[in-house]
Amino acid sequence: MATNPRAALDRLIGAFEDFHQAATTADDPEAPAVLEAADKLADAYTIYDDVIFTNFDVETPLDVFDNDSDDFYDDDDDSGDYLYDTDDYDDLDDDDDDSDVDYDDDEDDEDDYPGLDDEEDEDSAGSRS
Repeated sequence: MATNPRAALDRLIGAFEDFHQAATTADDPEAPAVLEAADKLADAYTIYDDVIFTNFDVETPLDVFDNDSDDFYDDDDDSGDYLYDTDDYDDLDDDDDDSDVDYDDDEDDEDDYPGLDDEEDEDSAGSRS
């Protein structure tokens, strides 16, 4: 492991460049070249993080997670899945529905918009007389 902070930084920069090259030229994000470059980038960052902390007692603001930590949430279908259930957010106000004020108690809402069907209203009113 490189203990020189500058050497660790140079290795990290090189890993970023390799990853960028692989990612921008691959047709498939799961291509072996992309995955290998991603692993090397993660390794280079981990080493850099360790060297900076060991030499200067400074923590970098990023964390590297291995692919195994993702498996806990993986149900073999990653198509748009979230780590939390987004359906929970549409039910946030269900408990207070009874206290909601109903400003319009009319069963028939057709007459609530004057002017839209005035001709029909006049015709039906005239036939009742």
